[in-house]
Amino acid sequence: MKGKLLLGFVAAIALGVLIILNYSENGVKTHTSYRKSSIKGFHLARKDGERIKWELTAERAVFPEGNKEILLKDLTVKIHHKPEVILTGGEGNYNIEEKSLIISKPVDVVIDSSRLITASLTWHGEEEMITTHDSVRLTGKNFLMEGKGLTVKVRDQQVKILNDVKGIFYR
Repeated sequence: MKGKLLLGFVAAIALGVLIILNYSENGVKTHTSYRKSSIKGFHLARKDGERIKWELTAERAVFPEGNKEILLKDLTVKIHHKPEVILTGGEGNYNIEEKSLIISKPVDVVIDSSRLITASLTWHGEEEMITTHDSVRLTGKNFLMEGKGLTVKVRDQQVKILNDVKGIFYR
């Protein structure tokens, strides 16, 4: 009798453990926040053969699990072209598949002796193009230009302000 009672008790405990291990609330799984990686002092270089086309550095980079993106803080992009283009921003989101980077909070771009300031922009790495829909302010030694929206073709050295363009040229 004791053996049957003990066997029934062990079976009940085993059944209880199996139920607890396989329990899920309507198939909902929770994902904990520790399932991501971060790096301090991030550096990414995009090469064309042996030549570095552009470099991305950031104080901090976060790699969310399962995503094809990198979340960046305090970043700088150096585009190795003549003239060299340097983009800086407070935050960024690099899309690995599209090789594009959205920079915001605020953005400062230095091209030779000219400076561009805007709230956010997108760097399209494969096309070597910078775009924004935000207000822009472009200053140089002899000019000041403002407007809304911008396209910069780095390879062709073309800067185009799209709307509401105002300019002042100095002698």
